Amino acid sequence: MRADLSSGDLARATGNTVRTIRFYEEEGLLKPAVVSEGGHRRYTADDLERLQLINDLRELGLSLREIRSVWEIRAGCHTAAEFAIRFQQVLAGHLEQAQRRLERLRRVKKELLDALASLGAGLSAEGAERCPCSVAEVADAPRIVRVLARQAGCCGHGVVDAAEGVGPASEPTAAQRAPAGSEAGGPGPWPIAHEPGADPGPIAADGAAGVGFLDGAKPSGPGGR
Repeated sequence: MRADLSSGDLARATGNTVRTIRFYEEEGLLKPAVVSEGGHRRYTADDLERLQLINDLRELGLSLREIRSVWEIRAGCHTAAEFAIRFQQVLAGHLEQAQRRLERLRRVKKELLDALASLGAGLSAEGAERCPCSVAEVADAPRIVRVLARQAGCCGHGVVDAAEGVGPASEPTAAQRAPAGSEAGGPGPWPIAHEPGADPGPIAADGAAGVGFLDGAKPSGPGGR
């Protein structure tokens, strides 16, 4: 078989990049039929077919390690019967995985088609100028439309009755902000800025009024006493 395909030929035929082809070679999934003294790689039609299969198995969600195990099915098989048994053992689980993936893809495809139909029906003469949230309120609106069209805080979305115990967090009160063991607004274990006219508490060593320290403690350093 002639090895007259370059890395670029394989890349163009499969939609891969030359870098991806090199990566598959490094992972042991693909091997050039010929490598010239100048480092030019040449591949056969079988190599191209192998690369196409790698693409398809990757699309089905198989990892590189799993693809490598698929490549090893033939190893150690001396008869067609042995090969068939190994083939079934290795690929049975992947067939189930592929079936589940296909079912999910069909569901998503149907949802996308339903979404397009729902949006088309909802864009009436007056509806086209309404808030995007309105398309999510259409009866039987598909999930993807409801999720993407709604915006928290717009048209009441995302606002939950506080009586239900869930909703936007309120600002903490002064008592809640106060450190444990101290009065709200009183001195804590860190400097507290006081309101004008309020008792400033102990005065800092540098004489700066309005800054208090717990139990009269003063900052250490050249200015402390």
